[in-house]
Amino acid sequence: MVTLKLRRRCRSDLIRLSFLLISAVFVIFLLSKSKTNDQDYMSDDIFGSSNGLDRNNEALIKSNPTVIKQLSAKEAELYHKLNPVIKGWGEDGKPVYITDPEEKTLAKKQFDKGAFDVYISDRISPNRSLPDPRPNECAEVSYDYSKLGTSSIVIIFTDEIWSALIRTIWSVWNRTPHRLLKEIILVDDASKQSELQDTLRNYCSYYFGDKVKLFRSDKRIGLIRARLMGAKAASGDVIVFLDSHCEATNGWLEPLMYTIAQNPKHVVCPVIDVISDKTLAYNFGTPYYFQIGSFTWSGHFTWMDLDEEKLLANPTKPVASPTMAGGLLAVNRNYFFSIGSYDEAMEIWGGENLEMSFRIWQCGGNLSIHPCSHVGHIFRDYHPYSFQGKDTHGINTLRTMLVWMDPAYQRYFFMHRPDMLKKNAGDLTARLELKEQLQCKSFKWYLDNVFEGRKFIYDQNADGWGTVRNRKSGLCLDTLNESEEKTYKLGLFPCEARPDDQYTNQFLTLTNDGELRREEVCATASEKDGYIKMEKCMIVDFATKKSRAAMVQEKKKQRWKHSKNGLIVNGAFGQCLSAKRLKSMSKIKLVDCNPYDPYQKWKFQTYASVYLT
Repeated sequence: MVTLKLRRRCRSDLIRLSFLLISAVFVIFLLSKSKTNDQDYMSDDIFGSSNGLDRNNEALIKSNPTVIKQLSAKEAELYHKLNPVIKGWGEDGKPVYITDPEEKTLAKKQFDKGAFDVYISDRISPNRSLPDPRPNECAEVSYDYSKLGTSSIVIIFTDEIWSALIRTIWSVWNRTPHRLLKEIILVDDASKQSELQDTLRNYCSYYFGDKVKLFRSDKRIGLIRARLMGAKAASGDVIVFLDSHCEATNGWLEPLMYTIAQNPKHVVCPVIDVISDKTLAYNFGTPYYFQIGSFTWSGHFTWMDLDEEKLLANPTKPVASPTMAGGLLAVNRNYFFSIGSYDEAMEIWGGENLEMSFRIWQCGGNLSIHPCSHVGHIFRDYHPYSFQGKDTHGINTLRTMLVWMDPAYQRYFFMHRPDMLKKNAGDLTARLELKEQLQCKSFKWYLDNVFEGRKFIYDQNADGWGTVRNRKSGLCLDTLNESEEKTYKLGLFPCEARPDDQYTNQFLTLTNDGELRREEVCATASEKDGYIKMEKCMIVDFATKKSRAAMVQEKKKQRWKHSKNGLIVNGAFGQCLSAKRLKSMSKIKLVDCNPYDPYQKWKFQTYASVYLT
């Protein structure tokens, strides 16, 4: 009887225990569901439509950050105010056009704050979707992540627009395999904007946990030293530097990491696509063509064409680039410091990209751009921040030229910047010792082997150079101070009494192969109206087989013959340059040749001795 009672009591206890367990599970489920719904609501409230995430990226790892603190309603409201997303704006990288007059007025007022359309940027989701700009073959390449190492993404900023910075971070977070992502390092170069203080720290803590690390400088130290601060804090095998107004696309990191894993002395950059400063559209050209880096003798970075046929033959292989733009690059951390990182004596901004490019190549490394890695960048027409009243680009470039250029080539820099002849470049001892320690090659070697003879030099392989004077009128050919970043018409202006070692608006070179040119642009005869337009010099050898025949004909418009009697004759039309009935500021034109017309007789300031024989 006692045994029966005990059995009944045990059965009753088991039933009660089971009921309690079931109830507890149900309560946990409800709480979990409630929290999930709250989180989904919060995500929609701050980010807009979740379709901004690219769900097709196999490497995407869902964001489950360690939540350091709960997001309060006040913070959620603040984040929404900073980034008042309008659903659909900018999705798939499409442009946003403002039509409402009031919105246009607001947008115009905010533009100068970031040197791009801040109003549009603030209303685009931080997680917006983007197109895939890569060659199709890139998606077929697979990588063994276990052999690639880890990366530290270093993003430096000073008073960056909140929405642009946050979109940069999220694009990296969402489109980077987290197995390869050791950390994202943010370096704040003494920002004054209130939202970039505690608000940014709290935001990153909540959404990204300890994988995003924020460092600050109390005083303005500039891009170069801020990057060094980030690099010294980095612990990943590879350091990837990004600007603070970028957007990474699918598969952007893997090819960079793979290239470096194959050769730690290989510095590699993504293809930089243009994000419009006016519409925030993500723009890219054909996936099977891009440009590589070059430089001007004035000490600025520029782009140059590459051989299309070679690129088409290997669309998934990195392409050697003589220089890099500098804002976006990946480098092995140990290698970065072993070759001298950045020149710490450089100030604020400018010149560091060319200095590093020359150093990499001359000291045994490689520099390339990878067609399978694409990152968008907002290109701005001006800088919204101060350089503290200094020509930092000029002084930094002077340091670069004095260390890495042979004296025979330094003079081409001083042709553009005679003002730098008397400037103090600071102490160069440490950098010159580094050059000797690394047993670096000469700048001539760099031009011959990296540029492969493509770099234009004003007085080499030339028949004549300097001013081009009309023998009758006394006027000289002149750019009339036009920007060489666009096509313009060549004109006439009173000749300047300058030596031929100064690069003025009147400096022209007649090359051995008949180009009448400046550094980047060639005199091109116009079939329509006979004017002489200064356009980008065409390189026939780099055209595709399909377009080569047409380019050969077009190139004739850039060919000129300067006869001993002083005529300058165009190769396409057989007509001559004439200054007849033209005055200062007039645009020069072609006319039928007349060897007896003194207005068709021209003289270069300097002739090659071979040309005069």
